[in-house]
Amino acid sequence: MDITVIVPTYNRSALLRRTLQGFCELAAGKLLWELIIVSDDSTDSTHQTVIDFEGRLPVKYLCQPKRGVASARNLGLRETNSPVVLFVDDDVIPSPQLLEEHARFHRERAELESVLLGYVTWSPELVVTPFMRWYGEFGGLFGFSLLKENKVGDPRYFYSCNISFKTEFLRKNNGFNESLSVLEDHELGYRLHTCGMKMYFRRAAIGYHNQSFTFDQACQRLERYSEGLPAFYLTEAGKAMGDKRAKLRFRIADAIVRLMGPALSPFRPLLNSKIRFPNAVYRLFYWYYGSQQAFWSRSAWREPR
Repeated sequence: MDITVIVPTYNRSALLRRTLQGFCELAAGKLLWELIIVSDDSTDSTHQTVIDFEGRLPVKYLCQPKRGVASARNLGLRETNSPVVLFVDDDVIPSPQLLEEHARFHRERAELESVLLGYVTWSPELVVTPFMRWYGEFGGLFGFSLLKENKVGDPRYFYSCNISFKTEFLRKNNGFNESLSVLEDHELGYRLHTCGMKMYFRRAAIGYHNQSFTFDQACQRLERYSEGLPAFYLTEAGKAMGDKRAKLRFRIADAIVRLMGPALSPFRPLLNSKIRFPNAVYRLFYWYYGSQQAFWSRSAWREPR
């Protein structure tokens, strides 16, 4: 089964180079129909990086004016002719068996609505802190440890960094929402779920995340995302999130976190240490300093009271 891999990128040529090196090492390279790199108007050496891999990979370079990652993914989707499309981020290094696992899934699950979410964990080339372990497994960045192997997963765990579709199914449902600059994968997961998507999870379809995060960097990421929140709240997925946040149970939990938050500050520097805290501790800090202080409080959108 032929697979097209689509990698959106913007000014991260060094990360992209390492990802492309990984594709050169695939155990099932014959499955790779095409590798489409979509630059969102990069101004660094991205194009030259792609040129350096011509002849070693069936690589195709596309460049668009600065329109965002959703538009970049859709451009790649329009360009492919293969029956299956796999989206991988430019900082995710594929494992040797990545394509083989995605291809096997789509042979086994022939129905259009079946989607495979692969596993992403930290690259063994990185020094991984206990905070990063939590951040990548329990819902801060990703929630892979909350998913069951080879079972249909909750669409809130829909991540576009390592996920494959029948091309026809994704095109039929209009791909990514290009009006969004953030949470575009969450919106697509919600929308596809309403259209009958069955998203399975397999750890063997593994990619390696080639970035490190401190706790402060994780909060800064949420701060950047807050700028795109108003557009997201205009979508059905955004309205569903707003309804969830309006529930009494959520508001009570939120109020408790707000009350406890100021008392946490003396312990904040310890989050990047080698000390392994219980998951609930990381969740509490991230909820207060990330979700509350960096994300919701900085957004131009305000919840109705």
